[in-house]
Amino acid sequence: MQIFTISTFLTKLLAHEELRRQQRHRVYAKGEHVFVQGEVCADVFFMRRGLVKLYFDTVDGKEWIKSFVADEGLFGSRSAQSMAGGSLFSVVCLEETELLSFPYAVFERVCLSEPEIAREVFQFTQWLGLKKEMREYQLLCVSAEDRYRQFMQQSAALAARLTQVDIARYLGITPIALSRIKKRVAV
Repeated sequence: MQIFTISTFLTKLLAHEELRRQQRHRVYAKGEHVFVQGEVCADVFFMRRGLVKLYFDTVDGKEWIKSFVADEGLFGSRSAQSMAGGSLFSVVCLEETELLSFPYAVFERVCLSEPEIAREVFQFTQWLGLKKEMREYQLLCVSAEDRYRQFMQQSAALAARLTQVDIARYLGITPIALSRIKKRVAV
């Protein structure tokens, strides 16, 4: 099976005339939002460099981190793209971040008309589906201590770029619980 890479996928997309014309390039400052929960933003975003946090705000004001995208990546709000509604989550830049974006309608039209690009999208959705399934399993079935150990083993470089508060929220625990776990665990 061919390994999916964002850079290869983006190169193939930018070879397409319509997408090349429709692309938008922007550099976001640290702390700047790409879009916020409730906002209609039907774009597909490709990260060239940087770090973003995708998160939900609950009705009682708590933040739950959905995921991080670092260095190269692809993201967008499926609810905003597919249902023309507001995004269910927000995206904020944790570092200066360079993004290319395409209107979803154009991206979808090109993907459905170009078999090679459709294969790339399929490979990405396979990878993303596996990643989401593993995250759900970890949040529901793995202890907080084991989630921390796994995160540090698999994502130590990313962890070094994050605050302890963000690591705790990503793991689904409080910063105090994370501090206690770190005292018990030598990673």
